Amino acid sequence: MKAKCVLASMLIMHSGQALADVRDDVLSSAARCGAIVDNRQWLDCYYGSAQPMRGQLGLPPAPASQTALVPAIAPGGAPPAPRQRPHGFLDRITGGGTVLNKVAAASYSFDDQGFFTVTLANGQVWRQQDGDQLAHWTKPAGHYLVTVTQGALGSFNLTVPDDGYRYKVRRFR
Repeated sequence: MKAKCVLASMLIMHSGQALADVRDDVLSSAARCGAIVDNRQWLDCYYGSAQPMRGQLGLPPAPASQTALVPAIAPGGAPPAPRQRPHGFLDRITGGGTVLNKVAAASYSFDDQGFFTVTLANGQVWRQQDGDQLAHWTKPAGHYLVTVTQGALGSFNLTVPDDGYRYKVRRFR
């Protein structure tokens, strides 16, 4: 009888730990969604981040369009920095909130006019706005740590260390 009680206790503790692990995975994934700027994409990512719990509960899987939005853990195990929103009316007009902070570039390319498209390690893709100053990047993509901040009137600014320029960009993916 004593052995059955010990076994039952171990099973209950193990199932509680498994549930906690799945919850931790979901919360970690949901936190990584914080780097997504677009509200609809963020919400889809948030829903997609719950996929491990849906599986545990035997619920139908979330659509691939949602689960694909959940950013992978960046190299080194650190999730992307959470987005910091401007707080007041004046901040929304003038910008300044950090959207991404020092995320490694996975690749970049230049179009025929010299404007760049950069894909980040978290899967986000940012394109430079036409008419902006041209970047002259020559080093491997991983050398560039990208910071994106909220600009004035809903625009976005992208900077990389040692470059000295602020580029106007828009989120592509």
